[in-house]
Amino acid sequence: MKHVLLVEDDPVISQTLVMSLPYRGYEIDSVASLSDGWKRLSEGKYDMILLDIQLPDGTGFELCRRLREKDSIVPILMVTARTDEPSAVRALSMGADDYIRKPFGLDELTARMDRMVERKPNRNAWLTYRNIRINRPERMVWVDDAELSLGRREFEILCLLVRRGGEVVTREEILDALSDQSEMYDRTIDSHLSHLRKKIREIADNRIQILPVYGVGYRLEA
Repeated sequence: MKHVLLVEDDPVISQTLVMSLPYRGYEIDSVASLSDGWKRLSEGKYDMILLDIQLPDGTGFELCRRLREKDSIVPILMVTARTDEPSAVRALSMGADDYIRKPFGLDELTARMDRMVERKPNRNAWLTYRNIRINRPERMVWVDDAELSLGRREFEILCLLVRRGGEVVTREEILDALSDQSEMYDRTIDSHLSHLRKKIREIADNRIQILPVYGVGYRLEA
């Protein structure tokens, strides 16, 4: 039996899933608020979270974001009555693994759950630092809720800066981080950093900056 935390305030849905999912191989703990969900997560380990978006004391987005900021790799399936595309995009940008809209069939739900728990978690899939979130396998970057489109080298440079979380990164480390470093010259780092700064500035103003550290390298300030 896989151990699942259900965070859902609709008593009909909660009761249905608590009664039905054990026959599909899932043991369910059910809570109806963000605060209770966070308390359960601090007390035990779960194989998956079924997370509603609209809750009495906030949104599922908040719980999802907090978990990913703490480098949690527990699979998260958002379950919501919202039908708009921006909500789905925001759920994924916050670190959710999948998204299903109400009303849903039990077969579809369990098929999605089975796929998620069978997939091997990748601890390096998500990188986060303050208001920056990066999905490495999909090569996608979000600043707050805005997606940032980057070239390959810009993406790798930002990943390195985010992974170091505000610490100084040397120019040599940037060269080493690039997969095609044999074709990369020291003087071209400035060009890629310039393009990266410009793209960040267009969506984040000065809330995120890549600052030079004279004679050493660069650091990310967010």
